[in-house]
Amino acid sequence: MRIEVLLIEDEISAQRHMTNLLNNQEYAIKVVACLSTVKDAVHWLKNNILPELIFMDIQLSDGISFDILNHIEITCPIIYTTAYDQYAIRAFKTTGIEYLLKPITQEDLTAAMEKFFLMKADHQTDWMLKNLDALVHYQKKKQVDYKQRFLLKSGNSLIPTATNKIAYFFREEIVFCKTFDNEVYPVDGSLNNLQSQLDPLRFVRLNRRVLAQVDAIHQLRNFKPGQFMVTLKPGYDETIQISQERSSWLKSFLDSNV
Repeated sequence: MRIEVLLIEDEISAQRHMTNLLNNQEYAIKVVACLSTVKDAVHWLKNNILPELIFMDIQLSDGISFDILNHIEITCPIIYTTAYDQYAIRAFKTTGIEYLLKPITQEDLTAAMEKFFLMKADHQTDWMLKNLDALVHYQKKKQVDYKQRFLLKSGNSLIPTATNKIAYFFREEIVFCKTFDNEVYPVDGSLNNLQSQLDPLRFVRLNRRVLAQVDAIHQLRNFKPGQFMVTLKPGYDETIQISQERSSWLKSFLDSNV
């Protein structure tokens, strides 16, 4: 068995350290590429088959690695490596399965790889639910205060609106939100930034263009084997098709106790 991994790390010494740690694992690991910038990572990921696992430093020379996810959807597991702990919540909103704080030891890496193999062996749905469990765990630990209201602009007025009144956010040329009263307002910021401010147990990312409150999800309909189209209420103008992996996760999430 050989695991192909991608290493995204801007410090040469850290690249060497991680490569050495990976080479010391009991199983064969092939580092398919070492990339040091957001730009290079996006280019590589757009032109190559996804590896089985990505090690991703968060602070890169030209930005933070979450910027990569603004350009391309990554469906394989990610193990984040960083010197900071403030990104943990955001990391687990992606396909992150572990969050290693530097300096990384052989024991840290071995434990993370064991988690990867355990998850890999399980059914895909279980994989996503375990990530969800990890997310809930970190939420309780960090006691994050999520955004409770927005000040929405309507003409010359600003309207205070509780977050739970917003059905979903969607991106066109800019980002808008639609309330449960079917009112549409422009919103500052990107969907990724908004997602980081919202309770992940209340708002879920359906695709690159829609971030919806759970209560706004009206219906899931099969359109391909294992893949859903999502219907929102109040209605969204475009068809929302979600990936097979996201479909499996969403089905389990909507039928869970969290």
